Amino acid sequence: MRVVVVLVVMAVAIVGLPVKGVVRAQGMRQPSAAVSKPPFPLDDPDAIAEGAKRFSASCTGYCHGREGRVSRAPKLRGKTYEPDFLYARIAQGSPGGATGLVMPSFQAMLPPEEIWKLVAYVMSLSSVKDE
Repeated sequence: MRVVVVLVVMAVAIVGLPVKGVVRAQGMRQPSAAVSKPPFPLDDPDAIAEGAKRFSASCTGYCHGREGRVSRAPKLRGKTYEPDFLYARIAQGSPGGATGLVMPSFQAMLPPEEIWKLVAYVMSLSSVKDE
């Protein structure tokens, strides 16, 4: 009985993986050319607030700490970044730095405006110090 259950679970997993991959691929955006300018001022409070929500939902937990604090990935608080660097890093990802962690590319999952909101939020953390 136990062997049958294991075989059924394995069969469902094997058959389900390709289907899930196809559905995910259909829902993903095609990589786009780099956006040269943000569609709003990067110090816009609404853009920063929306970027904070996206950051909390997409970037914290496994990689970055809450509010840009240190975790597996480097802390973002109290650091100054160029907007174009942040946009490229979020859009294209990173092969792994000193920590050896790979940052995934988000350009296939997020429209440019959402990436710019993340940029606005991360840039807002430059003046925030850890307690």
